[in-house]
Amino acid sequence: MKFFFGISSQKKEKYKRDAFSLIELLIVILIIGVVYTLAVSNIQSLKDDKVKPSLLNLKNYLTSFSYERSIKLMCFDKCNKCSIYIDEKLDKERSNDFDNFLDSSVKTYRYDFNLGMINLKNKIYFNSRGNEEEICFSYEVDKKGVGTQMIVEYEGYIYDFTQYFTDTLRYSSLGDVITAKEEQVQKVLR
Repeated sequence: MKFFFGISSQKKEKYKRDAFSLIELLIVILIIGVVYTLAVSNIQSLKDDKVKPSLLNLKNYLTSFSYERSIKLMCFDKCNKCSIYIDEKLDKERSNDFDNFLDSSVKTYRYDFNLGMINLKNKIYFNSRGNEEEICFSYEVDKKGVGTQMIVEYEGYIYDFTQYFTDTLRYSSLGDVITAKEEQVQKVLR
């Protein structure tokens, strides 16, 4: 038996088989680096691809935030400025998501089986300074997840916010909404 720095050749061969070569270690480090780079870039792209609020996803968007009593979107100044209020407190950061959300052409209705579509009037709001502001659009979701019961007409589409257990429905005309509502009433009466 030959000895190499105090280690027998049999033990040297054993250490040789159990150890990784420099090339193998470099490949593993390279793979870890690539996986890390991909993970970081995907996380960054998720932040960049943030869901933009729209009338179709408004309820789901608002309920994705944490709140105790209610969350409300209110649009002022002929719908040029919209703000989020979480439990009656203005959330300036989240309000930025609603820049250019609506314009003054938005119309809101409530459906009544006997009267049909009833145009909802704009409400008045007193801000923190006590100044009166006209609300062009308002939508609120309470702690149980129930949103304002209304129908919204905007940019050629009609959005039905009267559904409790389904997402907001989109129609192409007020006539389509009235037909759908009448069908719902007939189902209940049967």
